[in-house]
Amino acid sequence: MIENFKLRVFRVVADTRNYRRAADELHLTQPAVTAQIKSLEENLGIALLDRIGRDISLTPAGTTLLQYVRKIESISNEAVAALAPFGGQEGMDLRIGASQTVAVYFLPQFLLRLQSEWPKLRLHITAGSTSEILNALSVHQIQIGLIESPAFRPDMKIEAFGEDELELIVPSNHRWAKRSILTAAELVQEPILLREVGSGMRRFVEEYLEGNGVLRSQLRTSIDISSNEGIIAAVEAGLGVGFVPRMALTKTLELGCIRTVQLDNGPIRRELSIALLHGPEPRGPAAQLLELVRASRLAPSRLSLRNRSHESLTRVVPIATSKAGATC
Repeated sequence: MIENFKLRVFRVVADTRNYRRAADELHLTQPAVTAQIKSLEENLGIALLDRIGRDISLTPAGTTLLQYVRKIESISNEAVAALAPFGGQEGMDLRIGASQTVAVYFLPQFLLRLQSEWPKLRLHITAGSTSEILNALSVHQIQIGLIESPAFRPDMKIEAFGEDELELIVPSNHRWAKRSILTAAELVQEPILLREVGSGMRRFVEEYLEGNGVLRSQLRTSIDISSNEGIIAAVEAGLGVGFVPRMALTKTLELGCIRTVQLDNGPIRRELSIALLHGPEPRGPAAQLLELVRASRLAPSRLSLRNRSHESLTRVVPIATSKAGATC
């Protein structure tokens, strides 16, 4: 990477908030990392890090410098990408932020392609909520954001690339398992497993229910879970019915442990979007990732997953495969 070494050391320490982990990532000794930070602070004549015991935090000056270091990193990556046709083989970093579902079920299918064409590429993937990803993008912690819900940010370019649907799932032996359609009002009869309070997924479900005459106070929501996998496992265990993204269901449906049930006035759809800072389009690996995402045209069919063939399932989510011999 074309980057001042002291600034790179500072950036890694700021990211990890730990000298030992920074030393491991930089392939240096911990005293060498400490010496580089001390030298940078002496050159600038100002403290960049506060050290209290094992904890490290950025001073206001350190926070300001980090924003500029992120910009330097982005520009240096663009320079390396521009030099690639001339035989430049310098390594570069690509920092991607993605909402939880996109990070787990959508993004991995593109990473092997990127690594095969950019052998020295270092990928850094941050998963989080839409707001966390947009905040990370705004301070240059990531170069590309892939988010799961609509967002209005005048300081960013938000571009839809597809959509996902939230499916109601029930255990395969549940009384609703063979229902062709279910009304929102019926959902008050069963415990409902949702994502944690404040998550975008939960908001979409609650808005659908309220739009169909069901208030939040009527729901039996004694359990909330911070992962799609946790909701699926809880539904399989008979703890209730739940809502999860369609992309998360391929393996589980093939095992026959759960069923999906269509909703009256459904489905619950949410937009998937690319988020970028204003300015020129990224170059190099970042540009290639954007091309792959835009070409994916991820748009679910109106057909129920329960009635889909294995072929169509793998076409929607090509990275998902079932495990031979797996059981519920």
